[in-house]
Amino acid sequence: MNKVPVDLFPQMSELVPERAQGRASVQHVKVDTEGGRTACYVYGEFRNPSPPGTYISLRVTNDEGKQEVMMSDFHYERATCVEVVERAHGDVLIAGLGVGMILHPILNKPEVRSITVIEKYQDVVDLILPTLPSDPRLTIITTDIFRWRPPTGFRYDVIWFDIWPDIEATRLAEMARLHGRFRPYLNRENTACWMESWHRKETRQLARRQQEKKKSVSPTGRDSHASIQNASPTRLPTE
Repeated sequence: MNKVPVDLFPQMSELVPERAQGRASVQHVKVDTEGGRTACYVYGEFRNPSPPGTYISLRVTNDEGKQEVMMSDFHYERATCVEVVERAHGDVLIAGLGVGMILHPILNKPEVRSITVIEKYQDVVDLILPTLPSDPRLTIITTDIFRWRPPTGFRYDVIWFDIWPDIEATRLAEMARLHGRFRPYLNRENTACWMESWHRKETRQLARRQQEKKKSVSPTGRDSHASIQNASPTRLPTE
């Protein structure tokens, strides 16, 4: 897991107010030392604990009517977004607006020529867009990334998919589908081109662990190994 450089991301609670818009809402979450530590409990480990303070979470009601936490700015979540910020250059495509956290440092990079963000829900755009810097390089399109296609002949130097509310092995099929769909739009002439999905490496590890756990089940049906703690953490493990 990448360490979060000091001040790479802004204090989102100072930029994004608590507000609800249709199916989406932003909530502020105040935590003490223990709360910041618990919020970063993943796979049985405390990773990148958050110091005491106020953080935000974006909750969205999906098409099935279920409310999900799509993103927060706890330090563990920040750590999962460091690489895309560091790699961003040229023309960047991002699926999933979230709380807009990564856009602030990416827009600060002069080597970034354009950023296209595909966000499924207009309510999320209405909540977050007013909190973003006004920059002609930024374009936000409201549509489903699984249905959208880039302009003919256009290629991106960096492509980042971040549309999942949790770490579930079942997400791998969607990741593979997106990577296959957008691979032709990656600028292969650029040796520094890059395409990735949020938490794909960790999701693959989870899938392997779940497969190994299935194989370890004894003939009696009892698992011969201890259960995997917090195997499928959400974007905000604690309320």
